[in-house]
Amino acid sequence: MAKVFTLYLSTQTAAGSLYAPVDTNNFSIITWNINWNALYGGVGFQGEERMARVKYNIRSVSQSAVLTDANNSGVLAIQGIGNQYSNSQNGLVLGFINPANEVVAGGTNHIIVGDSLETLGVQCNLPYGYAPISVLLLNRTGALMSGTTNYQLILQFEME
Repeated sequence: MAKVFTLYLSTQTAAGSLYAPVDTNNFSIITWNINWNALYGGVGFQGEERMARVKYNIRSVSQSAVLTDANNSGVLAIQGIGNQYSNSQNGLVLGFINPANEVVAGGTNHIIVGDSLETLGVQCNLPYGYAPISVLLLNRTGALMSGTTNYQLILQFEME
């Protein structure tokens, strides 16, 4: 039977709250301090490998600024979780993110979206204790994206 742990992160979570972002000066790289043991709800891992498959869903806040495929398509990567194949500089790449149009009264706004909840996910080592993760929104060149804004992120860790 699979164990699934879900972590909801928002760049708009108030300071002092559980899972509030550490710094929101650049939305393309945000760090959260996570109490992983509390997330797992006391599930013991003694003698077990701490491996899981991680999946994600991200949606940015609607904005009137123009997001383009050239500047705002890329990948979602996370530093602080990884596997033997992940790059320590860019972290573990979870999948693609893309700009999308969102119709609003009087015109079109733009959002960034990405989703892998319906896939197998990416294998990772589970963190434990208090450990930070940094979420990176990287463009097609591997650099931090420009023009990003607040977003909500769901990370789902699935263990067999």
